[in-house]
Amino acid sequence: MGGQFSPKDPMRCPHYARFAAHLERPQFDGIYWTFFFSVIFILFVSSWIYQSTMRYREKPENCEHTFRRKLKISLAWCTALFFLAAILLIFEVFALLALQFCDGEDLMSLYWSTWTMLQLGSEIAILGINLAMWHQLFNVRQPLWALALGTPVLVVAGIGHIIHLALRMFYKKAKKSRRASKDVRGEMTEVSASSSSAPTIKPEREHVDQASTPATGESMCFAIDVGDDERVRQWPSFVRMSDGKAIVRLTAIHA
Repeated sequence: MGGQFSPKDPMRCPHYARFAAHLERPQFDGIYWTFFFSVIFILFVSSWIYQSTMRYREKPENCEHTFRRKLKISLAWCTALFFLAAILLIFEVFALLALQFCDGEDLMSLYWSTWTMLQLGSEIAILGINLAMWHQLFNVRQPLWALALGTPVLVVAGIGHIIHLALRMFYKKAKKSRRASKDVRGEMTEVSASSSSAPTIKPEREHVDQASTPATGESMCFAIDVGDDERVRQWPSFVRMSDGKAIVRLTAIHA
């Protein structure tokens, strides 16, 4: 039976109610209340799953591997229940739109407020259960406020907490990769600089007059800049190291 003060709207009825526009009042009334209590029942089941999983961890004989396996199964079930409740909520919305535009219900404000508080609130509470189990599964520190079965505001704050953790993790990984690439570039620069610098030989004649020609058998000493090459110590003419340079003695031989 339609409302006495809210007339039917034949233009908006098929536009908003879609499939429910072709149903009668008892039919979309039954759809709404059946799905209404179904969503409440799904919330109860999700809370039971979460509570049984968390209670296992408090048992003395609990095993971390078994707990994580139970946690994965519970998270999968609660996620499936979350999507099932979302589908039921969509059908409820069409039923409410049919009540409003196709039947002209006078008390639609009570319907919408109840749906928002209990149905949409239950959906958000189930999402909070999933977020709490996700924190447990990945060993992420939970926020200080209640997340599982929390109010919509607390659950939305929990989503913001996850976004904050994800951004901080991304920043740390980017900073670490940038630092690693900088170290690699520095090592490549050092290697190229050391490979491009060839050993230079600076002859330093000791106690010999530069204007005279060395006689046969006369020895001269040279200082050779060999860098970090240790193979110079194996040379037969090697004398010693001085100021980072290798001192070698060469003997003049005239043909």
